[in-house]
Amino acid sequence: MSTKLLSPHELRVWHAFKLMGEDVMVRVGRDISDATGLSGPDFGVLSRLADLGKGEMRQQRLAEMMGWDKSRLSHQLTRMQERELIERREADKRVVLVVLTKHGQKKLDAARPVHAESVRRNLLSRLNAEQIETIVRVSNILGEDE
Repeated sequence: MSTKLLSPHELRVWHAFKLMGEDVMVRVGRDISDATGLSGPDFGVLSRLADLGKGEMRQQRLAEMMGWDKSRLSHQLTRMQERELIERREADKRVVLVVLTKHGQKKLDAARPVHAESVRRNLLSRLNAEQIETIVRVSNILGEDE
């Protein structure tokens, strides 16, 4: 492994990449929170449960999909359970299911149009078709395994 530090140019690329995603995510998360009271992580969990799990998912699978460790997800789910957005049910001794509640579904339904409008305003409307295609291409390249 190389011990050489990043050059000024490499640092500019890294910071531009990092800030681009963080800035948009913060703005979208703030819009969702202001309109619905859901945090960005709340929205991420609820939307994955609804879209990919048809309303429920194994807690371990959810952690993998979120890219979070077990502890982070557990704390997030505890907060969400206290607000009746989700329930946790033991499927067997080793499997915990995370289940979207009716209240959680209502909050998600209210957040989806806010999310869509915010993504359009904070990302899509600021770029032309070629720039959007470049982001998609770069994302596909970076998402490939080495």
